[in-house]
Amino acid sequence: MDLESELRKAMAEQVAEASASPSLVNDVKRRHRRRKSRIHAAAGVAAASVAALALVPTYQSLRATPAGNSETTRPTNSVSAFRSPERLPAPGLPASPSSKGRPGADASPKPQANPPGDGREPHKPGLGGAVGRLPSWITYLPDGLAATGPCKVSRGTERETTTCVWRGDGGWVEIALVKSGGLTGPQDLVKAPGVPGHTTVRGMPALTADRPGPARQISWMVRPGVGVTVTAAGAAKDRLMTIAEGVRP
Repeated sequence: MDLESELRKAMAEQVAEASASPSLVNDVKRRHRRRKSRIHAAAGVAAASVAALALVPTYQSLRATPAGNSETTRPTNSVSAFRSPERLPAPGLPASPSSKGRPGADASPKPQANPPGDGREPHKPGLGGAVGRLPSWITYLPDGLAATGPCKVSRGTERETTTCVWRGDGGWVEIALVKSGGLTGPQDLVKAPGVPGHTTVRGMPALTADRPGPARQISWMVRPGVGVTVTAAGAAKDRLMTIAEGVRP
């Protein structure tokens, strides 16, 4: 006899006198039903937890703004879900006027007195309320001087000269702008006797000389073919170099 047959015989002898309880089947079924109930209950709790976690971001996004916080802290492209709708006026009461109907709502802003870029020459420092305005290529004059008239332009065969004159309590100033292809240097612009002095205007060689009056002048070449002579008398003579530095044709 092989080993399997011996084991089967031994097992049969052990259970030969054993008998099953009449309620054994019912006990097994009852335990099976309880086990299935516990499994179903556990599955329901897990599903509810997953649903609750999924709803948390939505709840946070819809939560009302806390007291003291302004909706302006939110992005401008979002819409608040808790903003109160606009209330309609009660029957019989006039509606509040819109901004379109208010006085001055459609009025355009008043233009500036002298807006930039309008083509008019701004009032530049140094005139002190005197009559007239400085040409665009003159940026400084001492106070207390007034233009004697518009700048005069004289043209010759080889030279064009623009002369501007100002007079007042501070003396007088004359500025001559010369354009000529025959200019070789500031010596061609000096109109005073004697030996001129040497200086510079914005790094360009210049000549100074005394004129009757007493007056003093300074001449220099701005660029080839363009020269300037500034003459000043009285208190303005002390600002001769400053006036010359302000000439920028």
